Amino acid sequence: MKKRSVAAIVAAIVLVATLCVAMTGCRGCGTNTYTVTMSTATAETYSDYTDMIAGIRPSVVEVYAEGYAQENGQTVLGVFAGAGVIIGKDDDGYHIVTNQHVVEDCFDIQVKVLSIAENGDESTTTYEAEFIGGSHERDIAVLRIETNDELQTATWMENSDELKVGSEVVAIGNPTGTLGGTVTRGIVSATSRKINVENIGSMDLIQMDAAINSGNSGGGLFYTRENGDGSWSAYLAGIVNSGATGYDGLGFAIPADDAKYAVNSLIQTYNTDDTVYGYVPGDASLTITAASETAYVTDDGSSLNGNRETIVYASDVQSSDLDALNTYTEYAYNTASSYHAIRSIKVTDSETNEVTSVTVTSSSDIDTAFDAASAGDKLEIVVSDVKIEQIRSGFRIFYAPVVESETSTITVDSLSQYRYTPPSAPTVTV
Repeated sequence: MKKRSVAAIVAAIVLVATLCVAMTGCRGCGTNTYTVTMSTATAETYSDYTDMIAGIRPSVVEVYAEGYAQENGQTVLGVFAGAGVIIGKDDDGYHIVTNQHVVEDCFDIQVKVLSIAENGDESTTTYEAEFIGGSHERDIAVLRIETNDELQTATWMENSDELKVGSEVVAIGNPTGTLGGTVTRGIVSATSRKINVENIGSMDLIQMDAAINSGNSGGGLFYTRENGDGSWSAYLAGIVNSGATGYDGLGFAIPADDAKYAVNSLIQTYNTDDTVYGYVPGDASLTITAASETAYVTDDGSSLNGNRETIVYASDVQSSDLDALNTYTEYAYNTASSYHAIRSIKVTDSETNEVTSVTVTSSSDIDTAFDAASAGDKLEIVVSDVKIEQIRSGFRIFYAPVVESETSTITVDSLSQYRYTPPSAPTVTV
């Protein structure tokens, strides 16, 4: 009896093991197996389109600049990154266009140039760059590198006004300052969009949906076109500008026609007229950061009577011609007794005496007036004083901006020509 019991137990264990082995090989039961047939194919990794991209990528460089920045009210040293486009060759070097804000306040600039070998291998060469000239208002700067190497130059689009909504474009740049040579693709959404660019003001820019990030600034926006024979061509349609913030999924670029005008002016005026650095003749030094708020308005300089209106003021000024304009920043730091609400701006052309008068109710009105102003013109700004004052309402006390009804006029008889000079490197002692 004992032996039979042991044999039965052993047989049961063998049966269970057999079932487990069978079930691990199929979904139901049994011992079926499956043979999966997969196909592979040889895919061409190059096309006329990729050849076109390979042809224009080396014309876009990485830009790295060491300079000064403001941080928590203090001046600090930093390294800034962006991109640039090689747009022309001279006897022993090449000229590069980038954004002025990429290299502004910088004393040492280097560029990395991409080379692509016939077998597709990529390499970069670093060159010291010379600053030729820059325009803050147009956000365009020109650099130059000296080399006998053969580098790829971009071809300007002859007339960027011919861009249409829906035109295919690619942007090439250096997003985040670490991904040089990055290519993104999109279509044009608007050919002339008025956009407020950080620290510059309003600019008329190309809008597209190619992905743009910090570090793309100064890179190239290329209009791409398929030719009748299946090949592709690419032309420089704009200079990418990533200074516009708050636009997720959108990108902007300075139109080629505007960039070309600035580039040509900066190169032609370089080392002339007793100045070393190039400038754009006629550009006035008029740059402010404007803001608006609702303020109480006095009837006779003393009573409020509940009147309120929207005022426009300068939170900061970067132009010596506007030193008399009290800014909110000066008021906040106790260097001015009040700040100015800008009521109107009048520009008198120095050559024709034509007058442009603009009533200011928004920051865009300031842009309109400043766009009409050139170096040498007369500027008249009507302003009112604003203070943050204590106001009583019943038993409550609160603080609010109060603007005086009385106005005054700030006059600049002849606007200055804007010329930018880069700073010197700091003297380091140990």
